[in-house]
Amino acid sequence: MLVIALLATGAVLSAAYSGLWLWRQVPVTELSRVDALQQVRVKGPFKAVSQRQVEEILLPYLQRGFLTVDIAAMQEALLGHPWITEADVRRRWPRGVEVAVKEASPLAVWGKDKLLVASGDLLPRPEGLETGQLPELAGDEELVERILSQYQALAGLLTTRDMEVKRLTFDDLAGWHLELVSGVELYLGHDELLERVNRFLTLSRGVLAPHLEKVARVDTRYSNALAVQWRTKQEME
Repeated sequence: MLVIALLATGAVLSAAYSGLWLWRQVPVTELSRVDALQQVRVKGPFKAVSQRQVEEILLPYLQRGFLTVDIAAMQEALLGHPWITEADVRRRWPRGVEVAVKEASPLAVWGKDKLLVASGDLLPRPEGLETGQLPELAGDEELVERILSQYQALAGLLTTRDMEVKRLTFDDLAGWHLELVSGVELYLGHDELLERVNRFLTLSRGVLAPHLEKVARVDTRYSNALAVQWRTKQEME
């Protein structure tokens, strides 16, 4: 018989380290009382990985005794989950196992059903995971490294309030399209992205400064000029 209970920790645990589960296993007749595995503690952020997923990974291994449970196999099984980047599994005397896992860190939303993580990989978007203020990136998946690189360069440039990157996309025909947190959209073409964005920033601090709230879209694909499209009355409301 296996009883699973979620420990109530309330506000004591931070958002980045919010899960702690305890498994209690009643000793079975095949195992001696000395060897019977009685508890397994699992610690981790548990944002992208659900309690049920962790249970499904670990439960097949918990029928063994304290001395015979396959620690290496448990660790390998946990690392098989796409969102788990590190797994540390240890016996915990006298009759327990302690598991600590780390999850991948999401950097951006990619399309409708994927997230881009710090390693540069695209992972399936976990159901119910809050993406908060993560930027959105989109384009051909074969160009993910290039798109990530351009995003990181732009994020280092656009650091002031309302000028941060909200969405960055790339299309072979239209080139780069950038949307700022303020709602302003920039058409950047295919090359010289930082130079074109810097040109916009210079104007936004100068002649455009009093009118930024009225700016809807800016086309920077000209050699020495910008084309500004103003918001309509409906967009201003």
